[in-house]
Amino acid sequence: MARLPSTDPPATNGTLDGQQHHLVCKPEVIADEQSLADGEQTLSDSDQTLSDADQTSSDSNQSSADEDQLAADRDQDASDRDLAHGADPRAHELSQDERERTTHQREQTAHDRDRSASARLAVADKRDVSADARDRAALQRDRLADERRHAIAELDAAAQRDDDARALTGADVLMRAARQRKRAAQRRVLSAEQRELAAHDRRDAAQDRAQAARERLDAMADRELLFDDLQHEKALRSEALADQHRAETLQHRAEELARTLQRSLSPPSLPLIAGLEVAVHYEPCAPEEVGGDFYDLFPLSPGRTGFFLGDVCGKGPQAAAITSLARYTMRTAAMLRETPDAILTDLNAALLSDSTETMQTCTVVYGQLDMSTAAATITLAVAGHPPPLIVRAHGAVQTTAAHGTLLGAVDDPEFVTCQVTLEPGDAIVMCSDGIHDTEIDAVRVDERRVSELLAGTPLADAQGLLDRLVSALRATQRPLRDDVAIMVIRHISIA
Repeated sequence: MARLPSTDPPATNGTLDGQQHHLVCKPEVIADEQSLADGEQTLSDSDQTLSDADQTSSDSNQSSADEDQLAADRDQDASDRDLAHGADPRAHELSQDERERTTHQREQTAHDRDRSASARLAVADKRDVSADARDRAALQRDRLADERRHAIAELDAAAQRDDDARALTGADVLMRAARQRKRAAQRRVLSAEQRELAAHDRRDAAQDRAQAARERLDAMADRELLFDDLQHEKALRSEALADQHRAETLQHRAEELARTLQRSLSPPSLPLIAGLEVAVHYEPCAPEEVGGDFYDLFPLSPGRTGFFLGDVCGKGPQAAAITSLARYTMRTAAMLRETPDAILTDLNAALLSDSTETMQTCTVVYGQLDMSTAAATITLAVAGHPPPLIVRAHGAVQTTAAHGTLLGAVDDPEFVTCQVTLEPGDAIVMCSDGIHDTEIDAVRVDERRVSELLAGTPLADAQGLLDRLVSALRATQRPLRDDVAIMVIRHISIA
């Protein structure tokens, strides 16, 4: 039998049989996917860092808010104290220490807010960088998706060639067609996987773009919050400066008022009396307060001189009123009464009659000095005051024996008077109890310490004795807690 001419198609080893390999992702594609995975981990770490920075900024803002509330509470306390004291110049210092602490607190809060704002700005910058990285990652995913799409197209073309090969006849061709069909099926499976991977990449890219958009919005919100914080802090600083200026202005006014009142309550100058050398020192514990210490020296008659030094309990306008009452009552009574105890009794009655709801009390040393003889004689009466000291010309110090009841406390005060003699060169030293509220070398000053400071100064003049006490005050280790008044009267020979 004659053989039929072969109808097999030409060999296709160069085309179909030659395509024994499966289409897979290129090595550089796999490397890019690993790079994307590493980038995802980096972005995740960056997100955690940004979250920590946000928490730190939030904590700092909360701390600043707490400090602002504390400063506001201090301002409110100072204002309440001012309202409670009314027109008292002591209160009109506007609780200076509290306001200084408030101003310092606000400055510290401003510093903390600046640091918080810097941290928030850094977070915003990092978010911008993270958003840029996510944008680049999204573009990278798009590129990989495009590469997969090209691979899928190649797989589809190969599958189509396989389908075309199925139409060939012949046993060998049929076998090859079967193998090609199997490969085409495998390619279709791989193509479907590649399509799924490409779709996953595109979804990831879309999520990255959405996350980048959110981060850019967060960065914008952070910058807006930063701007608001800076504006708020600017307002707080302006308010703090205004408060400080008002406090300084009121402090200055209070000091001016106190100085004016104090000048009206103290003699502008003491008279020059033949045979006497006088030195006086007055120092208030606070320049903005009207002190309660007072003193005076005045002639009574030829050869007789009156003097006193006292301390009113309290500070401010009320103390100033009592000081004025005490000073002028004693000067008037000294013209009408003969003895020091009678003068103090008149002052006690004046204090009791003038007192309304609150008790008005004071301590006083009153003396009358008779210089009709060569040795001057002093008659002393003391009402609740530290006893005067006598400094002899040779440097010895003696304590006087006069004592008595605090004025303004009871209706019938009792006084024990005494007389001392001043030879030429001797001096009498009177101090208010403010000097006993000081410390020298960490040791509290008492009457014994004052005597030691005055002792051992033979032939010292009145100013020299006064300077020894004032120098000791200057050496104290902390501010005065009470007003201090010192008066030294020294008997000198008349040529």
